[in-house]
Amino acid sequence: MTEDDDGVLPLPSLMEAWRPPTGGKRSLRGGTLRIRSGGKGRSGSAAAPMLSPAEARAKLERIVRKAPEVMVKISGKQRGARHLAEHFGYISRHGKLEVRSSEGEIITDEKRLKAIAADWDMLDQAMNLHGKERPTSMSMVLSMPGGTTDAATIHDAVQAFARVEFEGQFSYMVALHTDTAHPHVHLTVATQGADGTRFNPRKADLHHWRESFAHELRQRGIAAEATPRRARGHVQKRVRSPAHHLEARTAGQGRDLDLNRLIEERAQAFARSQNPERRVEDVLALGRQKQIRGAYAEAAAALAATGKDEDRALAEDIAGFVADMPAAVSRRLERAREIMIADRSSAAADSRSRKSDALPSAESDKDKRKPPDRER
Repeated sequence: MTEDDDGVLPLPSLMEAWRPPTGGKRSLRGGTLRIRSGGKGRSGSAAAPMLSPAEARAKLERIVRKAPEVMVKISGKQRGARHLAEHFGYISRHGKLEVRSSEGEIITDEKRLKAIAADWDMLDQAMNLHGKERPTSMSMVLSMPGGTTDAATIHDAVQAFARVEFEGQFSYMVALHTDTAHPHVHLTVATQGADGTRFNPRKADLHHWRESFAHELRQRGIAAEATPRRARGHVQKRVRSPAHHLEARTAGQGRDLDLNRLIEERAQAFARSQNPERRVEDVLALGRQKQIRGAYAEAAAALAATGKDEDRALAEDIAGFVADMPAAVSRRLERAREIMIADRSSAAADSRSRKSDALPSAESDKDKRKPPDRER
């Protein structure tokens, strides 16, 4: 992108489309990570990241050309030395895999892992002045879609990510797993910080970590992205792990939580209602996607107008990306639409059947038109 291209892209509308979730408490630290975050407005909500025109174009290209999206997930919490030692045993495959500490130590000895677990628990108890029940550590899983990145690169990127985000504040342990469908890294962080702060991430923090992890991968030649789902046109909420765990725990106990059944019941009620009413969140989701589609359409029009081949190619990619966006409906409304279509098809088939039963058959009509035989 040249200096002449400055101002071509509609940066305000794109920044709004890419705006990260709000609600986090962290601020960017460390000189090795080059992500400029916006400040806060008077309302206190986090502003969208500030990108240069070149950075915005590169991000737009990655998004519409569907660069792999990184995954950073909180996988669990460990309470007490024993529970934490069991977790370390799991991520080390009981001494078969290396675990790297925030101090640079490479550990395979389970006794050493138990000692570290005891140290983390001791610090937590010493700082727990009110005796509240709270986790000693929190575990995360970081990965890329299967087949997109080699294990060594992911491992290296996670270690760089952890150094930038936690070094000098929270102790952590890193373990690479390659024995599943795709390589992933377990990152376990002590919840008690050396400076007295607590490790307590929020939704916005997770998005920031995705951006940070994606940045480290790009630094290693991997075209990784970390956009919010809504920036890719997705409005259906993912079923969170706690919901799956609750469903598993309640199964067979007379109080089953069947998520699919709940969606089906609500969809049936909507589809068969005389006056179905959309929820507020459904209307808002539709409006959000309309704004996001508009931002991409505005960018495509601006690029197409430059007359440059590379800009026209990107404009075409944007148009295809928008065309492939899923419908802006919840699972409940999507299923309700299927039910309504099925009901109409069934009603039409019944109507055709009734009309067919009411009409005389061709053979009987022929018999009626045939003159009676004469007696000889």
